[in-house]
Amino acid sequence: MRIASGGVEVAPIAGLVGVDPSTGIGAEHAFDRKMREEDGTLSFVRDARGNPLWVRREHWTPGSDGSPVRLSIDLQLQRIAKQELLRGVEDADAVGGRLVMVDAASGEILAMVDVVREVEGLEPFDWAPKGQPAGEQAYDPEAGKRYVTLLDDPGRERHPALARNRCIEDIYEPGSTFKSFVWSVLTAEGAAEPNEVFDTEGGKWRTSYGRRIEDVTRRDKMSWAEVLVNSSNIGMVKAAERFTAPQLRDVIDRFGFSRPTRVGLAGEAHGIATPLSRWNKYTHTSVPFGHEIAVTPMQMVRAFSVYTRDGDLAGTLPRLTLLAADKGAPSRRVVERILPSDIAVITRRILADVATKMEAHMARVDPSETGWRYRIFGKSGTAEIPLTPAPEGMRRPAGSRGYFENQYNSSFVAGGPLEAPRLSIIVVIDDPGPVKVRNKDHYGSKVAGPVVRRVLERSLAYLGVPPSPVEPPESVVVYAGRR
Repeated sequence: MRIASGGVEVAPIAGLVGVDPSTGIGAEHAFDRKMREEDGTLSFVRDARGNPLWVRREHWTPGSDGSPVRLSIDLQLQRIAKQELLRGVEDADAVGGRLVMVDAASGEILAMVDVVREVEGLEPFDWAPKGQPAGEQAYDPEAGKRYVTLLDDPGRERHPALARNRCIEDIYEPGSTFKSFVWSVLTAEGAAEPNEVFDTEGGKWRTSYGRRIEDVTRRDKMSWAEVLVNSSNIGMVKAAERFTAPQLRDVIDRFGFSRPTRVGLAGEAHGIATPLSRWNKYTHTSVPFGHEIAVTPMQMVRAFSVYTRDGDLAGTLPRLTLLAADKGAPSRRVVERILPSDIAVITRRILADVATKMEAHMARVDPSETGWRYRIFGKSGTAEIPLTPAPEGMRRPAGSRGYFENQYNSSFVAGGPLEAPRLSIIVVIDDPGPVKVRNKDHYGSKVAGPVVRRVLERSLAYLGVPPSPVEPPESVVVYAGRR
């Protein structure tokens, strides 16, 4: 008998296994062989008529029960995560949301939530029939339509345990959350220093080949540290020009975005990145701010844990697992060094200023969103949603850029507490509503950041983590000129 406690909260993670184990899904399928019982055997001597006469002791082998499997999911953290994610999805009028939380030191996955919300007025995309002259059906980005952006998931309608696990199966463009990885590697390789000043062109700039690059926060100049805090596309592109194509492509591979996390669940996506054979100058100015790359939330939270791991583990990549560690068992910590530990700590402290800006916005919107007990650090990202594959016999209409116009994946990845990190978390809000977009309130810092903030505050308190000290940490400026 198999018993998975937690009910609907963990149904998509636990999954199901039917009569044929090959048709299963989730942890039930992943660990089926370990949990499956084995039949015993019995052989005996018979007479000429087939009647049993006796059984020798050595001819009897008793059956065995399957081994129990204890998942690392903490039911209370799972409930906290789901409550706050549902609230965030509703507040944003979004079609869905995804969340993954891990213990950065052990790599244990503590919460994994995927919610989908019914939204009225969604329309199928206006695909054009193949063979139709291009001019007969042109795409109109100003039509004001809100298209269906999520892949079909018939299993979700049948049973919660049969739903697609979009935290590991569905990829998205990370946008500016990817900047921290490029920033830290450029810093580690000596291509830029935190206090180096960049000309950020007042927020509008054209590359040498004529591509227009703009910043949301428009400044004439920014230090390298401010480039990350203010999420400057211009500063990131200018610094990335100091890297060769293989060096910049290595950032993707180094942080594990070109390989699955191998948590043991079926259907995990590998992610997508432009190969060097197709790398061009446009790619070189896209990757620094998280375009021409697609990742899963699970990959993102694993990569960000490089900053969340502390002590001698700072700068190393954890091996994620869905299995809870046995008490007294040897540590499963695996050290795959990605960055020098001091660079990981520098990046973490700069990302704390990003979180502070997000919290200031929360307080302006709702004055009750103040008085946080824990300091956190993180990075927001906002990117348009790529079109889903065209149906058979159809193609993209003329004028389409390959994206759903004005429809976004908005995310925030974070860790905390700042002074002694314990948890890493990623939240992706799928397709915030049109009103949010019109009011420019659809950004990751405005729709995903508050969810991250509330989940971390409640989760760290539940785990008994002491509140952050009143005095702020030492400024990162002291690290300038470290070489």
